[in-house]
Amino acid sequence: MGRFEFGEYRTLALLGAGGMGRAYLARSGSGRLVVVKVMHAHLAAEPLFRERLRREVRAARAVTGPFTAAVLDAEPQAPLPWLAIEYCAGPTLSEAVAGCGPLAAGDLASLGAALAEALSAIHTAGLVHRDLKPANVLVTGQGPRVIDFGIAKALGDGPASGPSGEDLTGSGEMLGSVGFMAPEQITYDTEPAAPCDVFALGALLALAATGRNPHGGSTAPQIVYRTLHEKPDLAGVPDGEWAAFLIRCLSKGPDGRPTAAEVLDWCAARAAERPWWERPEVTALIDGHEETVARRIAVSADADELGATRTDPPPASVGPSRRRVFAWAGAAVTTAAAVTATIALLDDEPGARRQPVTPSWRSGTPLWTREVGALEYGGTLTRTADALYVYFDGTARRLDPHTGAVAWEFEDAAAVLPYGDTVYVTHRPTDLASPVIVAIDAAGGAERWRTGALESNPYRPFGFSSFDGSSTLLAVTHRTACLATFAKYDSIWARRTNQKRRWRAYGFDLPTGAPLWFRGGTAAQVTALNAAGGRFALASATATPGPLYVLHERSGEEESSIPDGSATPEVHPGARGTRYYATSTSVRRVNLATGKARWTQRLAGARVAPLAGDELVVAATAHGLGALDAAGGGERWWRDDLRALTTTDGRPLADGTVVYAAGPRPGASDTSAGTSAWGIHALAAATGRPRWAVPVDGLTTESYGAAGDGLIHVCTGTTLQTFRGP
Repeated sequence: MGRFEFGEYRTLALLGAGGMGRAYLARSGSGRLVVVKVMHAHLAAEPLFRERLRREVRAARAVTGPFTAAVLDAEPQAPLPWLAIEYCAGPTLSEAVAGCGPLAAGDLASLGAALAEALSAIHTAGLVHRDLKPANVLVTGQGPRVIDFGIAKALGDGPASGPSGEDLTGSGEMLGSVGFMAPEQITYDTEPAAPCDVFALGALLALAATGRNPHGGSTAPQIVYRTLHEKPDLAGVPDGEWAAFLIRCLSKGPDGRPTAAEVLDWCAARAAERPWWERPEVTALIDGHEETVARRIAVSADADELGATRTDPPPASVGPSRRRVFAWAGAAVTTAAAVTATIALLDDEPGARRQPVTPSWRSGTPLWTREVGALEYGGTLTRTADALYVYFDGTARRLDPHTGAVAWEFEDAAAVLPYGDTVYVTHRPTDLASPVIVAIDAAGGAERWRTGALESNPYRPFGFSSFDGSSTLLAVTHRTACLATFAKYDSIWARRTNQKRRWRAYGFDLPTGAPLWFRGGTAAQVTALNAAGGRFALASATATPGPLYVLHERSGEEESSIPDGSATPEVHPGARGTRYYATSTSVRRVNLATGKARWTQRLAGARVAPLAGDELVVAATAHGLGALDAAGGGERWWRDDLRALTTTDGRPLADGTVVYAAGPRPGASDTSAGTSAWGIHALAAATGRPRWAVPVDGLTTESYGAAGDGLIHVCTGTTLQTFRGP
């Protein structure tokens, strides 16, 4: 691609092309990063298309607000008409939800308030967006941004109406996106107006709360039918108050929906104190997008110096850091244009296979150490946005990840599950006592509630007096906690001594701990307990994988039983998205809703973990580690000179855009075996190239770790050590 000038804007890279034209990453004379949208030459000759761009410019310029995109400049009458829009690197809303999980009540309210404020600005300008969907909401460090007014429609005397009342799009057109279109956009019983945007906002919030579309995810005709005739699926939203509110937003008739201003008031009163988009797990996604842009800009600068006109990265290109590039760009990097495939197009080329370790490296910094016990003997290490939880030998501790200070401890714990602002602990003071669930305030350690003894559970059948199994698993949704008790069947001796011992499951109301239901199971061990889509999926097994039982979260009723489903416990009705499964010979990407594999890649003995944004998946074997392309399974890069560090549940250790490995000192002459664990190597997830390294006493390739917010915590022997990058 050659470099083009559009007014003061000089293009850097092609972002994408569509039916109307092309979109370029560009920079203004002052250093501001923008997206320049340029109409195709053959369309520019058509008066109708040129007029559409003129109206799009007029519509977008009429909208001002902190959560909307803004047009900076435009030339509709140029030989190739163009417009320049502020640019930001950030994931789409669907990418953010997929990467960080469904939102809790306070975070959902923060998102709703921001989007409602954006819609209020659009409606105040006399416009209706008419295509509010996840791809048209980008998540930035300053909050979500509503983009793309390409099919906005003027309201009455709004600024996009022409002198004769012509609109951006003609009456009678059904424009929008299936699953987010209001019924009146489908049937055209009434002219689409501001309430159709509120309907789309309700669908967006339902998706953010549950991870799935409230009108289903099958074929377009089926989704349209459900939108017109069926109630939305809101199983899994935070609580009844949210369910009632979203039902209003998703009312079939526009008169039953609140206004954008009413949505703003309702959500603002319930918003979390700290906005969701400022939390480390979300900023990690945003940082990853910014880093890809920084690399692309650096490649562009290198190409200019060489007199080149191509945009493909040279094999050994090294550029300035993300922070440096974006500091130069300035405060203009706050909004985005209608380009949703930016990251895939800006990412590094998959040519970094088997990268050698460079002798030049930056050193990480040790922060603190603490004795915690040998976690390989049944301990766990869990990192959340603002805490590090260590469990070993019956004691659960919350540590400050930056200092190692102990915030609180809980004795006689059997399992620890952080969820939102609460930590749920399975408590068993003696081997003979039945387990209970204790809800603990995550910040202060105060007990909020605890369940009663299982023997006194009112939903257990009268006279049901046999003991529960000594092992437990715990899972929670937004509304319900499920505790499974069972005896182990994982060895010949266990199967002999525990034969006919049945698993049981108990449901409890999450806000109060009150019992909800009881379910008696079969003679088998519970190997996994998955919570998704308002359901609990309980995997059972004896000598071989057994059925997967799908229970309704509020009633405990068995909705289905999937034969041999325990091998993939995340695949069940109610589950959405994808997951990567490794067998002894291959890695598969599986659609959780259908159970079908999108691709299978031969890779023996692998352990896998998806990266934030679900563009790459880390794969590690006994012979090295690398990254696979999430879309097709192809290898992006591979390192046979390093070995992956793992979490306590066996997954390769990664944090946003960084993969952590153990290996020899960078530049060491003998790296072929990859067995010398001199220290930690932090690798760029997109390329496998080193970011930094640090020596670690006692590190082995079997050491467990956790990571978050730029820190890595690794347990060597009985000592927990924490490091940060330069």
